[in-house]
Amino acid sequence: MIDRTSSRIEKQETAVRRENRRRYAFHRMLQATDRILWRLEEMNRDGVTRVPKKVRAELCTVVATMPDHCQEALRDNGHVQDTLDSLFEVQERLFRWRYPNWQDFDPGGADNQDILAS
Repeated sequence: MIDRTSSRIEKQETAVRRENRRRYAFHRMLQATDRILWRLEEMNRDGVTRVPKKVRAELCTVVATMPDHCQEALRDNGHVQDTLDSLFEVQERLFRWRYPNWQDFDPGGADNQDILAS
């Protein structure tokens, strides 16, 4: 009886771990892209035009864990600004994957005055 109970507990723990990995995958991917975006923005601020090999390798590793449609947005041509722009696109696709009804809008934009007034 104890063996069966232990086995059921182990199966439940495994199921909970699997569910938590799935549930928090989005947050891990988002945090990883945020870390790289921060580094790229600092490089851009400092006038660096080429992404170092180490950062490019990290970027490829991070994006490889994402769904295919998110990976497709990455343009890794070695230029900081292009990589920044494409990584923002990766994040946008990531948001749309996790939150299908997610809308990105400029709160101060003229087209959104109706939304803000309601």
